[in-house]
Amino acid sequence: MKKFFLKALQSVLKFLASWVLKSKKPRIIAITGSVAKSSTKEAIWCVLKEKLDVQKNEGNLNTEIGVPLAILGFKKSPRWFVSWPFFILWAICKAIYYTLPFTHYPKWLILEMAADKPDDIAYLVSFARPNIGVITAVGPSHLQAFKTIENVAEEKMKLAKALPKDGFAILNGQDPLIAKRAKQIKAKVLFFTSEALPSAAATIVGKIFKLSNEEIERRLKNYSPLKGRMNVLYGIRGAVILDDSYNANPLSMEYALKRLKSQSLNVKTARRIAVLGDMLELGDYTEEGHRRVGKIAKENCDLLLTTGNNARYIAEEGGGRHFETKKELIDFLKSEIKNGDIILIKASRGMKFEEIVRAIRG
Repeated sequence: MKKFFLKALQSVLKFLASWVLKSKKPRIIAITGSVAKSSTKEAIWCVLKEKLDVQKNEGNLNTEIGVPLAILGFKKSPRWFVSWPFFILWAICKAIYYTLPFTHYPKWLILEMAADKPDDIAYLVSFARPNIGVITAVGPSHLQAFKTIENVAEEKMKLAKALPKDGFAILNGQDPLIAKRAKQIKAKVLFFTSEALPSAAATIVGKIFKLSNEEIERRLKNYSPLKGRMNVLYGIRGAVILDDSYNANPLSMEYALKRLKSQSLNVKTARRIAVLGDMLELGDYTEEGHRRVGKIAKENCDLLLTTGNNARYIAEEGGGRHFETKKELIDFLKSEIKNGDIILIKASRGMKFEEIVRAIRG
């Protein structure tokens, strides 16, 4: 019954969103990738909001249900199943309102698009056809559904393939899975090569809109990561916390650990500490993916602490210390922190590592 309801809901929302798009004809900047989608969306928004009449999708409205809601101007989806009938009625009213000739609708939309399973991107671009597409990077995420990284890459590239000839595909030139597929795209391809994915992609978008380097740099100063996405916080005894607790996959773990390594230590006795947990939905790649992260952690941190059923592989490979419970890890970490330590905290959302962040905040 629930599956039938979700399919019906999806169809209704697609119809309403398509109706609004056909009526108002906004141009669309779409963003996908295995890492930094939301951060890139926010960075592009910061660069463009002073110049364009532009709207972005809020929070996690990036799925086959979330994107249509964003197009209809919603900020979030209802929490409770019983709320949906009222929400659908509201969506119909909003669609009718937006399609009236005298009502305002943004000229541009910035839409983050997620792919948790095959054909998710294909579905979204079937009605929300982008004019500019950004693909941040491709990694082993949601492999329980996709099976292979190559399949993930093929799905993400469906966004770029949907671009028109006069569109722009902004791609990560350092990602071989993306770069080797660039010839399949009919739009103009622009590469970025920086590991600072959000600002690098946003800079190229800004240049498409004829903004100067100075203007782009000034606007990016107003950019700040979303909660749990590499926020710089301060903890007990003068420690610095890199809160990247919102989500994780092997590729985003690699980026985060390299970011940890790049941080300067201001106290001679300080250390770079990585507190890592399980990465979920990796399917057959689970053990290999966690062991890969362990090898990377060994090269990029001074102390490695883990908890979670699969994070023990990270500890085994990275020479770290594993804890059976989150509480045991927190108790040890709170006693271990020294002045000036830099602490990365990262795991999949289901691990609720924000609890660790709260426990060691100053």
